[in-house]
This record gives sequence, C-alpha cells and structure tokens, in this order.
Amino acid sequence: MKLGILGTGMIVREFLPWLAGPDCPFAVQALCSTQRSAPVADEMCEQYGIPQRTTNYFELLQWVDVIYLAVPNLQHYRYAKVALEAGKHVIVEKPMACTAAQTEELAALARRKKVFLFEAMTTQYLENYNKIRELLPRIGRVKLVQCNFSQYSSRYDAFCAGETPVSFDPECAGGALMDLNVYNISYIVGLFGEPNQVHYLPNMERGIDTSGILTMEYNSFKAVSMAAKDCGAPARYVIQGTKGYILQKSTANWCGGVTFHPNQGKEEHFNLNGGRPRQAAEFHAFARAIEGGDQELCSRMLDTSVAVSRVLTVARRSAGIKFPCDR
Repeated sequence: MKLGILGTGMIVREFLPWLAGPDCPFAVQALCSTQRSAPVADEMCEQYGIPQRTTNYFELLQWVDVIYLAVPNLQHYRYAKVALEAGKHVIVEKPMACTAAQTEELAALARRKKVFLFEAMTTQYLENYNKIRELLPRIGRVKLVQCNFSQYSSRYDAFCAGETPVSFDPECAGGALMDLNVYNISYIVGLFGEPNQVHYLPNMERGIDTSGILTMEYNSFKAVSMAAKDCGAPARYVIQGTKGYILQKSTANWCGGVTFHPNQGKEEHFNLNGGRPRQAAEFHAFARAIEGGDQELCSRMLDTSVAVSRVLTVARRSAGIKFPCDR
C-alpha cells in the first residue's frame, strides 16, 4: 500500500527513517508540505528515496492509498475529513481531533465510508502494554492509578521570552493536556474504559496549560495523571491493587519494561517490545487491519479514541481552556 505523509515536523523526522525503511509495511510514496517547508521536504525526499513531493494536499490524495497526518492538532479534523471523504484510509497523530464532537464525526464518517481511521497512539499497540492488561487480574481490585509524563520543553524558554511556539499556542490547540497528558489518558482509558468524572487542575500561562494534574474517577478507584512541559520529572506509572502493583518507569508513548510486585512472592520483570522503534507495532497493526479488512480492530480502537477525546474535552472545559474549535 502506498502511504502519503502530510507534514515535515519533528514527529515525521523521528519516524521517517523507519517508515521509509525495509521493515515498514507501507511504501512511502509521497510527502506533502507547505510552501515554506518545501526545501525541507525536498531534502527528506532525496535522503529517503520518496518518489513524489507536493504542496497540494488534493494532489497527494490522488497518489496514495493511506494518508498519515502529522500536522498541528488544530488541523487534524479538517485534513482527516477531506481524506475520508475521498475514500482514503487515514492515520492521524494524537490527539485525533480537538473536540469530542469532531472525533465522533470522523469516526462516524470512516464507518459510513467503510475506510480505516486510526489514531497513531503508539501505547495501545506495544507488547508491554498488552502485558499490563494481562497482569491486571493478578493485582486484585484496582484502587489507585498514577501516571506522570513530564518533560521540560525545548520551546518553553522561547515561550517565556514572549514567543508562541505551536505546542504552547491555544490558537493551535497546544498545551500540556493535548501534547503529553493525552498519552496518560489513553493509557488509562485503554485499560479501564471511560471514567465517570474528570477534573483538570492546570498551571496556566498566557491562556495555555503548561502543566497540570488530571483526576479521573471510576466506580471503585481513582486515577491521577500528571503532565508538564514547564518542568521535568522521572516517568512513573503505577497501578495499585489489593494484591500487588504494576510499575513502569518509562513514558506511556514508549511503554517500556514492566514490573509486577505481588504483596506476597517475588517480583517479576517483563520487557516484550523487542527493541523495535516505538511506531513499528502500530504501523504493522494498521497494515494488517487494512489488508485483512479487520473492521473490528478499527472500530474498537476508534471507540477508545472517542472516549479519550471526551475526557480531553471535559478536562479543558473544567479548567476553562478554550480553542478556536470551541467557538
């Protein structure tokens, strides 16, 4: 299947060496950029042997079977909708859209057009994450969940100096919740489903959350999710139960080694990701689903993406954070 990429930003630069390599199940056919980024796109195409390049999105759609959207958050909905309407399969970077209503609309459109729509949320497809799901019954009744994804942003100093990088721009749907905490939310929702209540307490600067604490209430336990772009801390993911706990010391997007600590007995360590790039598992899953017509997988993952989007939307509203798509 021919894959077309929209965007030339940091995530594309991270993934492209693998996407354009022999282990990727897709053939990267074309790259679409803005006019301003055209020289960068030219260099990428030359370096990785990508046959076609354009600054016209509609031209890109004509050349490929699958679109990978790697553009700022605010643009996800618009470009995904156009591609789905054109009958293309779509892989969109997290978050799928800026509001729950937009995500629900895209999911309904994909189902109606009988095409595949996936959110590129690496966590959900990694072997270590599946191991956590397998281990959950062994910790007894879950009581507390805590997640911390905090990284001092390389753009925060510029933000403090008065600039407005995209990742800190409310007009582009930036902020710690949408950029980092979305991984924590997906991590929790993917294991336990949609929570009953959501509350978000952010640190706000110039109309955007630079860090914050999200609480999620379930029937029998509480989950706390922290994310920060204005300060750093060791990643820590703990699921505590009546018979033991599960611990990870890596961010959710990498979902590294897992340790099971029973109340009685020896602790057990697992690391099943196999040392592959973090996007490998998800792109292989996407390819298998599309080629095999596995609508069940797509539908299940869409349900998770919609649930995550609802949490994000409720969290923002509870904190008074507004984006252009809310107007």
